[in-house]
Amino acid sequence: MPSLSSLFVLSILVLAGCAAQPNAAGRHLVYRDASGTPTMQFDYPSAEFCQKVEAIASRGAHCQSHSADEQLQARATLRYDPPGMLVEGHYPDLGRCQSANSKMAPGVEIVNPCSAK
Repeated sequence: MPSLSSLFVLSILVLAGCAAQPNAAGRHLVYRDASGTPTMQFDYPSAEFCQKVEAIASRGAHCQSHSADEQLQARATLRYDPPGMLVEGHYPDLGRCQSANSKMAPGVEIVNPCSAK
C-alpha cells in the first residue's frame, strides 16, 4: 500500500503534467459533416473564446489547434459586436460562403465579403 507522502508526490506530478500540456482545443472552430469533411471554419482570437462558442455550436463543431482551411476554398471576414472582434470564416466554395453569410445574426457584420482563396 502506498504511503501518504508517495500519493502526495504522485498527485503533484500528475497536476504538473496536466499544467505543462498546451491547450489542445485551439482557436479554430471547425464544423464537419458526418463523414468528417470540414464544411466551415472560424478562426477566433483565443482558444478560450473558441471554447465558449463551441459550447453553443452544433454537435459537429469542435475547436482544434490546427487549421483545416486547406480544404476550404473561400473566406470572409466577420466582425462580432460585442466584443468588437474580427473573425475569419472559411467555406468550401464561394457559393457556400455567400449563402452562409446572406443573413447575419444580430451583432455580426461582414467586413470583407466572400472571396475565393
